[in-house]
Amino acid sequence: MCFGLKRVIIINTYLCADKNANHKCVEKEWIMNEVGYHGTCSKYRYDIEKNGLDPIKSKYRADHWLGQGVYFFDDYDKALWWASTTSLQNDNCGGIVFESIIEAPDEEVLNLDLPKQLDAFITETLKTLDEIKKNCAGNMPILDNAKFRAVFFDYYKQQNGISVIIGTFQKEFAGYTTKRNNDEKQLQKKIMNIIGIKFQERQICVSKKECIKSTKLIYNEEEEVI
Repeated sequence: MCFGLKRVIIINTYLCADKNANHKCVEKEWIMNEVGYHGTCSKYRYDIEKNGLDPIKSKYRADHWLGQGVYFFDDYDKALWWASTTSLQNDNCGGIVFESIIEAPDEEVLNLDLPKQLDAFITETLKTLDEIKKNCAGNMPILDNAKFRAVFFDYYKQQNGISVIIGTFQKEFAGYTTKRNNDEKQLQKKIMNIIGIKFQERQICVSKKECIKSTKLIYNEEEEVI
């Protein structure tokens, strides 16, 4: 059965986009369609409302989790936490949260939560490292793990035409969880190591503006719009 884009029901679902006006499935194109939440501070509100969320305008960070781009959580509460954190870093300017629809052709998406795609990324990264060692011996840049990660994600995007990267990170401690003292944190870390489960934080990094189909303000700390 072929579903049109307007009939998207489930977040994080791959669907068949019908390009034919009479809704007959003549040409199939698999498209990722997902709701994402972007938290930031209010000083960026009017620019975002006027021009949308633009990866080109996003702040460069050498240690971005998934490389350069506009970041989204798939969880509203995490975006709300990040908006509050960003506000504190910007003279308490007030936190805001935008909700966006993210769409991209399947071939432009790297979903690191899927074993085959993660394996493909690792395989290509190993090949790249091997080529660097062979051709650039002694010239390998010295980067910490976070910067190394960002560089290789950006390189993979460029080499493979990737517009969206999705990844779930495991954290022993997170700012949006219960605050604990140092002794409790150490015990928490021990418990998590025993059970093999940590806090999960799923992030979506979009590096192509056209993939952000719609954006609307759903929370404003000052106006409490939700």
